[in-house]
Amino acid sequence: MSFFVTLNHAVLCFYCKKCNERIDSEPLDFSNKKFIFKVACRCVRDAEEQEKKRQKFLEQERIRQNCFISKTQHSYRFEHCDKNIDKEILRKATNYVKHFEEMKKDNVGLLLYGNIGSGKTYLACSIANEIITKYSYVVKVRNFAQILNDLQKGGFNLDRNEYIDSITNATLLILDDFGIERNTEYALEQIYNVINARYLKAKPTIITTNLNYKDIEKEQEDIMLGRIYSRIIEMCLPLRVIGVDRRKLQSKEKLNKAQNLINE
Repeated sequence: MSFFVTLNHAVLCFYCKKCNERIDSEPLDFSNKKFIFKVACRCVRDAEEQEKKRQKFLEQERIRQNCFISKTQHSYRFEHCDKNIDKEILRKATNYVKHFEEMKKDNVGLLLYGNIGSGKTYLACSIANEIITKYSYVVKVRNFAQILNDLQKGGFNLDRNEYIDSITNATLLILDDFGIERNTEYALEQIYNVINARYLKAKPTIITTNLNYKDIEKEQEDIMLGRIYSRIIEMCLPLRVIGVDRRKLQSKEKLNKAQNLINE
C-alpha cells in the first residue's frame, strides 16, 4: 500500500526514529505516476522475528502439553540424562533426532530394551522433547496399560477407531513399557491395532520394553503376539539400554537421608 506520492518531482525520504533505517522505497513508476511504498526497517523486522519465535514456542508448548503421560517428562533432556546411561546409546539416540527427517521418510523407529530402571523411558522422552524443539512435530508418549484402560472405560460411548486415530496420527509415537499390560486376547488385539496402524500410516514408532530382544525375535505360540512382534521387528531398530537401576539408587538415597534425619 502506497503512503507517499512524489510531488513536483521532489523525492522525500523517510527514516525510522529508532533504528534510523529508511522506511520508504525508491520511486516506482505506475500509470505515469511515481509511487513510494512503505518498507520494513530493522525495528519492524526484529519485532516480526520475535513474534515468529514466540508463536513457535507457544506451538511447541501446546504439543508438549498433549505429548507426555506425566508433567515430569516435560523436562527430560539429553543433557540431563543419568551419567550411568551408556554413552554409546546416548550418541545413537541423539543421532536419531539429528537424522529424524530421514527416519520419518523411511518409517524407522527404535526399540529401546533393557532392564528395569535402566533409563529407557527417560531416553525416549528426551528424544520426544528434542524432536518437538528441533522440528515442531507432533509427538505422543503413551503406554498400552493406559490405552487399554481408556478403551475399557469409554465403553459404548467411545468411538474406538477415532480414539486409535488420535494416538496413531502423531508424527512420532512413543509406546512406553510395552509388555507390562495383560496378555488377554482383547488386549493383544488392541495392541496390534495400534502398532499396525502406525505401520499402515508409515509413521515411525519408538517402543520401550523390559523384554529381552531374543524373546521378541523367537517364534511365538500365540499367533497375535507373533504378529505384534513381527511388526515391531520390521519397524524398529533395536537398541539395548544399559544402565544402573536409577529407581533403586534414588530409593536408596532417600532412605539413607531419612535414616540420617531420624538418627540425629
